[in-house]
Amino acid sequence: MSKKNDILFAFYGDDFTGTTATAEALAESGVPTVVFSEPPSPALLAERFPRVRAVGVAGTSRTLPTIEMESVLRPVFEAMREYGAPVFLYKVCSTFDSSPQIGSIGRAIEIGRDVFSSDWIPVLPAAPRFRRFTVFGHHFAGLGEGAVYRLDRHPSMSRHPVTPMTESDLRLHLSSQTSLASGLVDLLALEQGADRVEEAIERLRSDSIPIALFDCLFERHMTLACRAIWRRADRARPIFCVGSQELGCGFGSVWRESGLLSESDAAPDPENGAERGPILVLSGSCATVTAEQIRRAIEQGFIDVPVEPDRLLAPSDNASERRNAVSAALEALSSGNSVVVHTAMGTNDPRVARAKQTAQALSLPATALDEAIGDALGQVALDVLEQSNVKRLAIAGGDSSGRIQKRLGIRALQVARPVGVAAPLCYAYSSLPRANGLEIAFKGGQAGAVDCFDRARRARTLDFADAALGTMSD
Repeated sequence: MSKKNDILFAFYGDDFTGTTATAEALAESGVPTVVFSEPPSPALLAERFPRVRAVGVAGTSRTLPTIEMESVLRPVFEAMREYGAPVFLYKVCSTFDSSPQIGSIGRAIEIGRDVFSSDWIPVLPAAPRFRRFTVFGHHFAGLGEGAVYRLDRHPSMSRHPVTPMTESDLRLHLSSQTSLASGLVDLLALEQGADRVEEAIERLRSDSIPIALFDCLFERHMTLACRAIWRRADRARPIFCVGSQELGCGFGSVWRESGLLSESDAAPDPENGAERGPILVLSGSCATVTAEQIRRAIEQGFIDVPVEPDRLLAPSDNASERRNAVSAALEALSSGNSVVVHTAMGTNDPRVARAKQTAQALSLPATALDEAIGDALGQVALDVLEQSNVKRLAIAGGDSSGRIQKRLGIRALQVARPVGVAAPLCYAYSSLPRANGLEIAFKGGQAGAVDCFDRARRARTLDFADAALGTMSD
């Protein structure tokens, strides 16, 4: 199984947490999957990861200025096209947050359409398992385990600090980001079955409407849409599509139906694995959901270590703030306690306002605060790893996860175990010996059950050497 045409699926995640969530969905479906920080060559995949059927690359385009997306995305897309996968996914957050200026999904569609020569682009942002739904073109999201809101009325997403969602009709939302026309395969067609879905798709194609947005309320709608996409898949001309991590589940179901997956593809069962002791949690998220998760972790015995993000913006204060966090974390870990280091507990945390005021006073760009938080938390993680025996991390915040990953020298990730949220524990392939084989969960700010950090702490996993799909050794 070392030919490039063994790869069924390739994907690029617009943030780190979303990429690992996609790998989790694929792994749960029995699809051997590895995520890389840079596109590996087809030769490296064949030589060192011969069992892999899905390949992902974790990116940061969700927070990129639109003017930079061409130079970042095009070379990655072109490199990954060489894997010969029939379907390529540009994975976006299931809240679809983006803007004409930052993280433009419309611009990514334009680039992908050109690289993959796609005459139609399916778009499926819903994630029913995580209470993200598209109904008659409008998008909805649950707030944690509570109520479901239309996106432009969502208490958190409508006030996102970088990409607030002020429009729930995704066709209108995309029209501000691209001149490409969008059409809809609506809920009625999906409920009426495969023939009506085929008719809706062909009607859009005959009308030369390149973007096909799919409604999705239940998991069966996702599977039906994936079946229609796969029917049109061609290795010589891959389908470029856009959507949530749940396409991993949808395509997994289709591939099992088609006999493309075997029992030998499934990951080994980690039930007989071991617990790993106290866990270090690092949160750069100001999401309400993450705030509740931090509070629950503290109730469950985690030691909290608050960090002042405004101090991270000043070089004179940055080092001392990091040292204080490292010292407090090491003291707690040495006593057998798990630790959560955080820069905010919700959007109303006074630390958020202070950090914004400091950034404005220093005339820093909008992305400077995220960069400072990600870099500082990454250095805290590295310092704690080098001075302790901690074996497992959890990282909250899609915008900061990629920067933390770089600090830890992570070149690839393999799902070790799902833990009930879109944030699986993953084995890390790292250039740093202390981080190689480390188990890490990357969690988006809006994702996860309220007790997700304790679940990640308690999960049993196999030893890295017993479960690894391949090697990154030079």
